[in-house]
Amino acid sequence: MNPIADDDDKEASTRQGIQSIEVAAPLLAALAGAAGPIPLSGLAKTAAMPAAKAHRYLVSLIRVGLVRQDAATGLYDLGPMALELGLVALGRLDAVKLADEIMAALRDATSETVALATWGNFGPTYIRLLQSRRPITINLQIGSVMPMTYTASGLCFAAFMPAAETETLLRAELALNRSEKLDAPQSRKALEPLLEETRQHGMARVIGHLDPTAVRPAGTTRAAERLLAGFNAFSAPVFDQDGCMRFALTVVGSAAHIDESWEGGIARATQAHAEQLSRRLGYRPR
Repeated sequence: MNPIADDDDKEASTRQGIQSIEVAAPLLAALAGAAGPIPLSGLAKTAAMPAAKAHRYLVSLIRVGLVRQDAATGLYDLGPMALELGLVALGRLDAVKLADEIMAALRDATSETVALATWGNFGPTYIRLLQSRRPITINLQIGSVMPMTYTASGLCFAAFMPAAETETLLRAELALNRSEKLDAPQSRKALEPLLEETRQHGMARVIGHLDPTAVRPAGTTRAAERLLAGFNAFSAPVFDQDGCMRFALTVVGSAAHIDESWEGGIARATQAHAEQLSRRLGYRPR
């Protein structure tokens, strides 16, 4: 007996896998992507297989609980075992770890500084930061609280978070902008067009200056932040399985390298990676 040959056979067998599972997977993916229960014809079409073949696999999937069929309508949907597996998977999700992977991919795709913000006690707060691969270093810090009226990550939260959660801090920030005469929105009327533009494009954009670097200590009034000319930023929302905004994924860098166009490469990459992270967190747009 040749132990090396046996090992090679085992490895080849492992690589081959179970073909029937691979064939059935598109059916489960089609059910997961459907807006609701779906007939056999639509399911087979989405999974790109003949209806008779799809039916045979569905019979087995029903037996193990991954699929169910409504007795009255004949429509198919995900079964109780699929729900149980999904809930267990969501419970084991490490959202920040997944975000780290997406951030690294986005930094590789853009070569720019990538930041991740979450909603904290004082507003949008950076919790992760990957510096640009370019010689320019942007002075952002983990723990920085981003204003909601004139930074990309802040505008992103102001536009996509429920108003009830942002209203108190937003009102205080607008008052601060007025008192310190900042070159930023000082009223709801001035801010609303920026929020509407952000919602329209599905992400926020700031042209011509860097997200502020000042950190407001807990319990104190934030001083006027320093704006630096020549930097552009895009920030896209990340949603969780409940449709709630979880993070703002932001790319910031020199205007010489970041096209300010909504259709530019940086904008598209930022939005695509945010959408990918949302999907990995269980978000399914309606």
